[in-house]
Amino acid sequence: MRNTRRSFFARVLLTATWLWLCSGALAAGGNGIDETKSFGACTLALQTTHFSDVGPNATKLEEKCQSRLRHLSLYLCLKVYGRSGGWADELAAQNDTCERFLHTPLPPFDIVANYTDTEVPRLRQVTLQDWNDRVTFDEEVIVSDALHGIAYGTLYAWDYAYSRHFSYGWAMAVFWIVVVLAGASARLVSAIRRHRGSSEKSQSRMRTVIDRVPAWVCRHITAPATFGYRCAQNLGWCTIPPRGQSLTILVFLILNIFVSTNGYIVMPVNLYFNTPTKQLLRYVSDRTGIVSFANFPMIWLFGMRNNLALWLTGWDFGTYNNFHRWVARIATLQAVVHSIGYTVLILLDGGWEYFAWWWTQLFFWTGEVATILMCLLLGLAVYWLRRKQYETFLIIHVVLSIFILLTMLGHVSIFKVRYDLMVWIPATIWAADRILRVSRTLSFNRRFWNTKASVKYDPSSNIIRLAVPSSSSLYTPQPGTFYYLHVLSDKRFWESHPFTMAYSTGAREACGKDLGENAPLLPAQHGRGGDEAFAVGSEGGEGEPSMVGFLIRPYDGFTSRLRDAASRSSRCPQSGPVSIQVLVEGPYGRTGPFVEYENVLFVVGGSGIVVAMAYLRSLVSNAGVRSVGIVWAVREPAFAEDILLRDLGPLVGGKKVSLKICMTLGSGCAGFTVPELPEGVRLQYGRPDVRLEVEDAAGDMPPSERLAVVACGPARMADDARRAVVESMGSNGPRVEYFEESFRW
Repeated sequence: MRNTRRSFFARVLLTATWLWLCSGALAAGGNGIDETKSFGACTLALQTTHFSDVGPNATKLEEKCQSRLRHLSLYLCLKVYGRSGGWADELAAQNDTCERFLHTPLPPFDIVANYTDTEVPRLRQVTLQDWNDRVTFDEEVIVSDALHGIAYGTLYAWDYAYSRHFSYGWAMAVFWIVVVLAGASARLVSAIRRHRGSSEKSQSRMRTVIDRVPAWVCRHITAPATFGYRCAQNLGWCTIPPRGQSLTILVFLILNIFVSTNGYIVMPVNLYFNTPTKQLLRYVSDRTGIVSFANFPMIWLFGMRNNLALWLTGWDFGTYNNFHRWVARIATLQAVVHSIGYTVLILLDGGWEYFAWWWTQLFFWTGEVATILMCLLLGLAVYWLRRKQYETFLIIHVVLSIFILLTMLGHVSIFKVRYDLMVWIPATIWAADRILRVSRTLSFNRRFWNTKASVKYDPSSNIIRLAVPSSSSLYTPQPGTFYYLHVLSDKRFWESHPFTMAYSTGAREACGKDLGENAPLLPAQHGRGGDEAFAVGSEGGEGEPSMVGFLIRPYDGFTSRLRDAASRSSRCPQSGPVSIQVLVEGPYGRTGPFVEYENVLFVVGGSGIVVAMAYLRSLVSNAGVRSVGIVWAVREPAFAEDILLRDLGPLVGGKKVSLKICMTLGSGCAGFTVPELPEGVRLQYGRPDVRLEVEDAAGDMPPSERLAVVACGPARMADDARRAVVESMGSNGPRVEYFEESFRW
């Protein structure tokens, strides 16, 4: 009974829509009718009819240009349903076509001047049945009111849908423009807040509305995990972005659902598509195909290292990588709907044999292949493959992306150049990114092929120390940035991997100094056993070359091969570090505004200590920074000892910098051989209580000061730090902010 009611109401709705569309056509003189559609409606209403004054083998164009009976019938239709003459341009265009191709102009419209309003209704009428039966007439005819209304409604429904196809396609770009502008505005407001906070210390000034609103947004929208606790940690084969990103993606998803399902008029009778099912299939298939294609520029833009939106908002690469993946997923789903819709339409019209014929058409099979490649690319971009086999993933990703663009170019070739721009924009974005990558490489060293890096591996601490001369760089290396490194002497020299800069040192006036194989890795500092090492606290002596240094923990793949190349230095310590040829691309990322905070807490794990090392010198030397705390979770005692003695020793201690080393592997003091810890350094065993560390740091600061919590380490630690900061925001308001320094695919 319920299904019957639904069917009844559906028929009523369709009939009401049809009557509404036809009502304008039934009015005398065409009142309420779009006159630009009158010509199309009359032409469509006469489309299947034939007239006996031309031969049976005449083409459609010949009949339109040479049949006087058709001319009379068309002109009479225009006289009745388009009296204001808004169809003149369309009639002139048809006349130009007849003159150009058949050298036969149309007769003047005056040939129907003698037909009076009383004579026209007595002419034979063309009905919907005549239209379906493709009747041949031997006299002039008049289109019936019902048939003209149906023809007009058909064109109206078509134009109604198609006008929204393109406006909804543009909505994709408009959405992301709004998002980027919102991000840029938030960045500006944040900078103003930090500046006011550093210049005005009073509690009341920090509690103004301009502070509370961004603080509420940060606590409830941008900083927390989407739901629950996990954010950096993967959930099965996927990851969940922070809440702010997830809400942005959700709104974009809702927008795409809306534009894919809204803006259609389905009629009970339609001259283009004879059933409501076919109408919906055609409209939805076209809409999803166009909107999917409109999403292409954002997919390519958000996936590039050099991203204008990233520069404007200051968001990290991981944020836009999340946007890149979700826009690609939505566009792929739309492409699947587009392809399935057209497949079903073809099968309804002619079955599998008809479907096989369509595969002989270039635009059709290239479109189907593009959809298949998009699905394949999406399936091969799962978190596990990105994490475990990144180089394989990257090669597949690039190759399939190129073929998708090529097949899409073939797919839209049927429209001449109308949609080609949507292929050339992603191609241009890709080319611009490559040009900027080359520019970054050349700005680091114009003789990029001759960049010699010194690399040394310490098996006891399982750490690779790599130093690259930066004397020829056009910019000063900044903390918080990262570089992509190629090892040109490696068997897989095309691979590049990002590494965060651990330090920069040396005098810039020492440009051009050769870093030979037997040269020390870094300026000699206070290290163990007299071995050359570097100290973050040192600027390097006069005449020392400028360098950027990296601390790399070897795992599989690229880093394991780098360890093998550097192992000669561990086997023969007297020979010094090994010299290798590298290509450096960077810097990427940005320097965090930590010097603008009175208190900074680094919560890091393992090799994440390089983030604290990179910032430590600038924070110690800045008078506005009152305290710097480092909570470092590390497994290997030898690694912790090596970093403490060689790198952090000169800067930790005193009242400004404190370091807590949390040994997470084993218990007791086994393996840690430092006889006396420097002042301000504490050693404990077990995982750090991140929540307690954040609470203590926030509770120890005066009411007028602020705290920046910086997390870099394992995903679980980052999630612990994020949750602790969000909870702390409830009691400390805008005085506590969270920063995550990580590079996640």
